[in-house]
Amino acid sequence: MSSDSPDAPLTGSPFVSPAAPGTSPHTAPQFAPPAVPVVAAPMAGGPSTWQLAVAVSAAGGLGFLAGGMRPVDQLTADVEAARQVTDRTIGVNLFVPEPANTAIPASRKAPGSEARRRRAAEVAAYRSALLAEAAALGVDLPGTDVPPTQGPAVNPDAMDGWDAKLQAAEAGAWPLITFTFGLPAPEVFDRLHAAGCVLGVTVTTVEEATAALAHGADVLSVQGPESGGHRSVHDPQAAPATTALAELLAEVRAGVGPQVPLFAAGGITDADGVRAVLAAGAAAAQCGTAFLRAEEAGTSALQRAVLEQTAAGTRFTHGDGSARTALTRAFSGRWARGLENRFMRDHADAPAAYPEVNVLTQPLRAAATAAGDAEAVSLWAGVGAARTRVAPASEILADLTP
Repeated sequence: MSSDSPDAPLTGSPFVSPAAPGTSPHTAPQFAPPAVPVVAAPMAGGPSTWQLAVAVSAAGGLGFLAGGMRPVDQLTADVEAARQVTDRTIGVNLFVPEPANTAIPASRKAPGSEARRRRAAEVAAYRSALLAEAAALGVDLPGTDVPPTQGPAVNPDAMDGWDAKLQAAEAGAWPLITFTFGLPAPEVFDRLHAAGCVLGVTVTTVEEATAALAHGADVLSVQGPESGGHRSVHDPQAAPATTALAELLAEVRAGVGPQVPLFAAGGITDADGVRAVLAAGAAAAQCGTAFLRAEEAGTSALQRAVLEQTAAGTRFTHGDGSARTALTRAFSGRWARGLENRFMRDHADAPAAYPEVNVLTQPLRAAATAAGDAEAVSLWAGVGAARTRVAPASEILADLTP
């Protein structure tokens, strides 16, 4: 049951409503936007704790758990911890692993193919280019031919617990699940719809949006290039689109019609930005960078310190005080936006090879974080990174409320 009052008692999900009697499982639950039209973007790697998701949803917005790169037992524990505290909907975002991504041609995924041999050579060359970084930090890099049983696997077919996460979502009837990094097969949508899940896909182009709907998406997260973190380009070999969020949102709305709920993501850090995307047809604004310094966020101490400096205009900023960000594949092998640092500049030729590059750089990032070296870690943040502040998530949400 939904309510206009964030404090009203609830007997069910405030963001999904049961289908009318007699409707098929595929159309069964229907999405309804939160009372406060703001989604706390899922931010993998630490920031999106269950405490942050609960705080945002409890205050009337829509909180998310980031399931990418998180073991299934920890993700299900996060879901259960949130359910013990609130009966408001918490969304869960999952990364689509390459073998499950229908946007990648089968010929590029075939073991032993020319595309795979070329990719392996590029990853090996990149590993060699990182050896000096490893020596400086005193760490070893994973080998490109190490069996999974003997260490971290540099494997393009790594599944990130995909099957187990789908099973957990189905068994737990998670009310809202979104997919990032690609487009699962229609059978995945059918299966989770039958379990009562509302399903969404992050898209960066009109073509991705229409394909997602054809596969069964109920909701689309429209990601503009201003967004922090990884671009959810469905084909990881494709160059990321540069169409600004405002124009992209209009294009997607025109392409999918007026009925599909859209989240708009990219550089939104205040109530004016939220109003603008709502006026352009979005059901809600999706904000990630704005919540990086929330008290409930799991953002690292190093990144919090850097964001404080950025907000003060003393580091990682342009002359006008805006954040100095850039796109890079250097840390993960997928395009992502972060505060521009030395590592990004020195390794601008990183191959399009996620998750292999992400595995290769993990010990580098861990060691640099421990050493407090902000020039050698991924500092994912959007173009609005100079406008963050420390506050409870509920206060940040209030700042964003139109």
